[in-house]
Amino acid sequence: MMVLASSALPGLTSVTRVLTVTTLSKDASIPQLAANLRSWGYIDGRERIFQGESRHLTLAISRSLIFKDATGARAFVAFVEANYAAYFGAATAARPLVAQGRSGWLFTPPACACHLANPAFIGLLNVGSSVVWLEINGPDATPALLISLLDPALSVPAMGAG
Repeated sequence: MMVLASSALPGLTSVTRVLTVTTLSKDASIPQLAANLRSWGYIDGRERIFQGESRHLTLAISRSLIFKDATGARAFVAFVEANYAAYFGAATAARPLVAQGRSGWLFTPPACACHLANPAFIGLLNVGSSVVWLEINGPDATPALLISLLDPALSVPAMGAG
């Protein structure tokens, strides 16, 4: 199980936590989400949250979700794509994403109307029986930066020292 290495974003502190079915079912207001996760064979997940004051990125959320098989992982990504408004807001844009030969979706939530709002981008990729989820937010957040951070070389085992 791989998440973005804590050293991948200098200047931002990180915290890693376990993602249970209960935790993931709170991501969107979809009553059947917990049952769906179980039916897709969700086994385990980790999330590393990076946050801090930076002129580059101010928030990054790296997730690794493990399913019993690739069919379950693909079902989860397809479900998020089909229900992205419930996950990220009605005005979110979605488009196919390919990064390092892996396929998935790129979501672009609308910027808030507040002063100095920063862009945000969320990418989900199928990786065999796993799903890689990365969200970035900050002054320098772009789809190209998100794709570069999805490089497996920047990831480490979720509970590892990195």
